[in-house]
Amino acid sequence: MTLDPPADGGRLPSVSVTHTLEARATSLALRPVVEELRARPVMHVTEIVAALLRVCRAHAAYIDLTKTEPAVHRPLLALDARLRARFAGWRRPRWPAAQLVELAGVLERAIADAPAPLCAWQAARWLERRSARHLVGYFAGVDRRVAAGEPWPIVESPAHCYDLPTGNPAARGRAADRGEWLTLVPDDTAGVDVHLRWCGPWLPRVRRGLRIAVAVLARASDDFAIDRLEPDAAPRFYNVRPRAPDYRARLEAVIAHAVAARADLLVLPELALTDELHAAFVADPRVAALPLVVAGSRHVGATGPRPGQNLSTVLARGRVLAEHAKMSDFAFDDGDVRRHEHIRPGTTMHVLLGERASLLVLVCKDALREDRQVLVGRLAPRLLVIPAMSPECADFLSFADRMARNPQALTVVANIGDPSVVIGRPARESPVIVRNKQVGTCYVYVVGAAPDGANPEPG
Repeated sequence: MTLDPPADGGRLPSVSVTHTLEARATSLALRPVVEELRARPVMHVTEIVAALLRVCRAHAAYIDLTKTEPAVHRPLLALDARLRARFAGWRRPRWPAAQLVELAGVLERAIADAPAPLCAWQAARWLERRSARHLVGYFAGVDRRVAAGEPWPIVESPAHCYDLPTGNPAARGRAADRGEWLTLVPDDTAGVDVHLRWCGPWLPRVRRGLRIAVAVLARASDDFAIDRLEPDAAPRFYNVRPRAPDYRARLEAVIAHAVAARADLLVLPELALTDELHAAFVADPRVAALPLVVAGSRHVGATGPRPGQNLSTVLARGRVLAEHAKMSDFAFDDGDVRRHEHIRPGTTMHVLLGERASLLVLVCKDALREDRQVLVGRLAPRLLVIPAMSPECADFLSFADRMARNPQALTVVANIGDPSVVIGRPARESPVIVRNKQVGTCYVYVVGAAPDGANPEPG
């Protein structure tokens, strides 16, 4: 389809005219932010950046369409220059009323020359770069469910641990409300709550040389027994437990291997423990001495008519940091019967945060739903740990690769099945490592190491 030229021989309206009309429609976008800046006695810089990012989210399509137009280049550079001239010397995380009023004035002047959403976008990025080291401090002490649109922290990527990391996601383009160090809680959280918990120094950061021990306790689910039950005539199973006679010896050997290898993180597979084994495991002084442990998972409590939970515990030097209840059930064909896991699905993703670290634990199928994968990518945890019991790992491989490329996270899958270990890492060479090891040992991965140097001997 073609457009006929105007009868008077003039030009068709340019795209810029359309943009100008849209800009007028968004001219009031910054007014609530300016009013808040003038009204508040003090604001943390994280609150200021988040307020600007909310404007960016509301006008994301407009920003994507107009941010590279030549006409806005000089006005946005002028906004950068005014911000630098007024606030380059202000290095504190909390902005008092005088600075807030001055910032409001800078923004008001900017929107006289450029569209308000673009001014919010430019100012948010300047403030974020300028105050990057202060942003995460805003979340110190937080331990609560967060709502859509609230500020969300992004800590440093483990990509810096690799000489040839995967490509910077910023080069492929980012959403208007996503900065380098701060974003907003997504509007769509895939039907689950997002809980942010500050762990401070208890959570070790992902650094070059960090040693991750992935326990290999069984090759297949055949090494485990289950209770079959029929509540209200519904086929269910619960109380998964090891039946191999040497299983305790395997667990003992895994702990010894992790300690000998000087592991910073020990990860067990899904349903690797029972309540009894879990109590003995966490009471072991060698486990209590490890910097970080993800104790696989276990079916909690005795089998009964009411659903139980498939629970994973995260510990730091013996202290419980969080417990994650599996959010999705598992089912298998038991003869002619489809038998489901007898659990009450959890409803919460617990993201643990330190000054330079963030951790999310998901159990097996929690990590396989497409909408939840998108959510995890947007939350950008720098360490994703997945205890699993699965005969097939193709979906884990693709997810680990996706997380390695964007948001450049480190993914660790400890599996009862084949393979036993999946490591996703933000390295250009072999971003996903797949390994099997002898039962009763650990695969020890050293962050920053080449794949063939990823499994050093203990000592």
